[in-house]
Amino acid sequence: MRHNALYFPYIALPNEAWTTLSLLYWDRLLSIVPLDHLTNPEQMSDFMRSLLADGLVDAIVPDYHINRIERFDECFIEMIEGKLQRGQSRMATSEGEQPTTRIHAAKLGQIPRFLVEVGLAKEVGWPWYAIETTTAQMFMSYIAACLGELPEIDATPVTNKVTFTLPLRPRHPSSKLNPAYKHKSRDVVLRHLLPVPGGQIKVGQLLSFKEKHGHLLPSFRAKIEAHCTGVALLPDADDRIEADKAFLVDCEQSIAEIEEVMRPAFGKVIFGSLAPLFAAGFAIQAMEPGNTATRTGAALLFAGTAYQALANIQGSRAIKNRPLAYIAHARAAFPAS
Repeated sequence: MRHNALYFPYIALPNEAWTTLSLLYWDRLLSIVPLDHLTNPEQMSDFMRSLLADGLVDAIVPDYHINRIERFDECFIEMIEGKLQRGQSRMATSEGEQPTTRIHAAKLGQIPRFLVEVGLAKEVGWPWYAIETTTAQMFMSYIAACLGELPEIDATPVTNKVTFTLPLRPRHPSSKLNPAYKHKSRDVVLRHLLPVPGGQIKVGQLLSFKEKHGHLLPSFRAKIEAHCTGVALLPDADDRIEADKAFLVDCEQSIAEIEEVMRPAFGKVIFGSLAPLFAAGFAIQAMEPGNTATRTGAALLFAGTAYQALANIQGSRAIKNRPLAYIAHARAAFPAS
């Protein structure tokens, strides 16, 4: 299971709740950023520049990695050629031009020349190309998947645009797991479970939270990813919806139990658990010095009470370390707007 996420299709992450949820869920959040945007950061939004400067997002420069992907250009070109032969891709029709999407040339390798030749792209001022939108969506999904496979990146492709998940089909025709379904299930689950703070992201608060509670994140993420993988195997849309609903109901019940344990102040938890212990101890002190049998019985009562009290404390700690405790802490730290 991967711990990091690679954002696509755009350079700048959106200044919205989706980004906050992603920062809370993944260990590291990455974005594909051309080198000229790093040397001339004014090309990026203020929000994206702040994310990079504060270390909340890491930049992946495609120029440094594409040449390590074997047959990067050829595989994509062959896929597009197949679609052209089946008449599934074209730039212009009798009704006019198809919608286009601008893509930076640094992400494209040697692919732009081919796309221009077959009428699926045109240069609109270096280093940008206007590419037929469906082809552009396929390419951005393709490059994110390829880069995510590199060991030094090792990240799951994620996006806030549903249409860009459609090209994330199974790698093998025989595979029953649909990555687009997994992506959708993850999005639904996180939007229901994690809080959505209002206003701007408070960098210090977010970093402090992950430093304090980050040890809970791997087990929480493993639970979510296991569920989403199971959902992605379901071919029927209604079954996927029902599976997500049932999972969320179960999660909320578990979170409520965790929040109940977390709710009392520390002193109340400790005193409430140890009160019987103190009472048993006082009972021993009250015994007559010469009454050995009575004192022995009181001591046994003390030992049993001690075990019960300490077990209650340890049980509370165990509950607080459950995977979904991460959600309970997040809701307390980041009240939803």
